[in-house]
Amino acid sequence: MNISTAPDRQTPEVVRLHPGEETLKSEKRFALPTRRTLIVGAIALAVALGGALYIVAPASTQTTDDAYVSADATVVAPKVRGLIAQVLVQDNQVVHAGDLMVRIDPEEFDARVSTANAELADAMAGVASSKAALVSLKSEEQLASASVRAAESSIDAAKAQAERAIADSRRYEKLAAKGFVAVSVADTYRTAAITAEHDVTRVSALHDVSLDLEAVTRAKRATLEAALQKAEATVERASAALDLTQQDQRHAMVVAPIDGVVGNRQVQEGDYVQPGTRLLTLVPLHKCYVTANFKETQTGRIQAGQLARIEVDALPGHEFLGTVDSLAPGSGSRFALLPFEPGTGNFTKIVQRVAVRVRFDPNQPDLDQLRPGLSATVKVALKN
Repeated sequence: MNISTAPDRQTPEVVRLHPGEETLKSEKRFALPTRRTLIVGAIALAVALGGALYIVAPASTQTTDDAYVSADATVVAPKVRGLIAQVLVQDNQVVHAGDLMVRIDPEEFDARVSTANAELADAMAGVASSKAALVSLKSEEQLASASVRAAESSIDAAKAQAERAIADSRRYEKLAAKGFVAVSVADTYRTAAITAEHDVTRVSALHDVSLDLEAVTRAKRATLEAALQKAEATVERASAALDLTQQDQRHAMVVAPIDGVVGNRQVQEGDYVQPGTRLLTLVPLHKCYVTANFKETQTGRIQAGQLARIEVDALPGHEFLGTVDSLAPGSGSRFALLPFEPGTGNFTKIVQRVAVRVRFDPNQPDLDQLRPGLSATVKVALKN
């Protein structure tokens, strides 16, 4: 019977430690977990404190994705009516202020200007005629005044002559009565006195005629001066009419009021337009801004001048810098076509949104890629 002998198992080596060394290793074994526990506890405490501070402390930024790129577009409309003769711009074309865009047929306006010029010339001729009449009247006035003065002098002379003749007549009548002179001589002086009195009457009548003529010339002056004022008013009216027709003539040339890009062009050659008819829209792409609609609970600390970061969906990965420009004076519902009235019906509280205008900082790359209507995300730093 063969009895196989199993291989000898390795007998573990027993290491005997010195009593002092065994105690040291035991202390190390218990000290290591204690340090790890302290580290983990410190980390947990820091996380807890950080979370508490995050919850308690106010946020340093406010973010919304309810934001859109905007621009103050200008609707171009004519100031006069007429037939469109020429359209000189196309959609998406860049124009500058003062560039001619649309030409209205000027034929009617040219005719009106010619008529207004003729009416102004006629009114100015009326003024010249009135002034000439006044100059002529001045000569008449001088003649009338001279006639009055001459008549007054004649009256004085005639009265003096009549007084002398009457005195002589009376004296010779007394002499004739006493027989010192012949009666015929007294009769001659009496006749001379009567003639002198008639001369006074005649000269007085001439004086009255001169006075009447002077009064007529004065009245005529008032009439001519009124006519001159009317003629001058006619000139002013004709000049104003000419200015208006010239303005209409200039307005037949529709020019760009601002720098921008043509969009939504609706006018075509041959159209008949009225004042105020929409022709096209000019969008100033170099003046784009962002309208960010923040919840009312976010706007408490948002102020003009705070820094903002803007991400536009059309340009992923690109961040623009901006500045808060202003806040709307009311929530969006206040400016709606049908404003929200919470006092009617069943009340359901809805968080309102306030539009915040954010302007882009200048001289940034890709600003020329922005277009009104693009969606954006805005983050406002509440502490500059």
